[in-house]
Amino acid sequence: MNFYYHGKKPSKGYDIVSVFLVVIAFLAIIFLLTRFDNLEDLKEYAFQLIIALIVGAIIIFKAFRKRGELHTNKIKIANDILYINNFKIPVKNITLDIYTINNNFSRYHLWDSKGIFSVFSVFEDDLLHSFKASFLENTNTYEETSSERDGSLVSVKCASIYLNYDLESGEFSKQKEDKPQFKTIPKFFIYDSKYKKGKTLS
Repeated sequence: MNFYYHGKKPSKGYDIVSVFLVVIAFLAIIFLLTRFDNLEDLKEYAFQLIIALIVGAIIIFKAFRKRGELHTNKIKIANDILYINNFKIPVKNITLDIYTINNNFSRYHLWDSKGIFSVFSVFEDDLLHSFKASFLENTNTYEETSSERDGSLVSVKCASIYLNYDLESGEFSKQKEDKPQFKTIPKFFIYDSKYKKGKTLS
């Protein structure tokens, strides 16, 4: 089974903007520090300095935090092995979680227990159907009780499973009955919640 991701290639624009924002944050903090001639000035501008430091810390954290690589190449499954880039992942380590609403498909999450790759999609595609048909024992189905999206973070709650997924970094965590079960930033991730049906995996 061969599957291809036809989504947009990862943009370098975000990285350039991140570096630019980091430089601006540093310059702003340096500028504020040059305004202080004595401790009295420091007290006078303490609030502005604290705000600048907080904003700078947030920008630096977002710019340099660990992210998975957005995968844009071929995925192959053969002889119970999934091939992605130079990695070979035994199917026994892979889980397909299908989420439904009123027994109708809502989204799916395909992931491996070693934290190498993750696929998150709100569309039914050939990868979903083929994996489910061939490896039913690795497939779970959960009924959603609620879900929400806050920026890049998607949260899905079911009766026994709680999933958090970051579309920006690929990081995801699963909780089962309020106990942490799995959390990782995969080396490669795919999501297609913003792409049109039929234009992603086929």
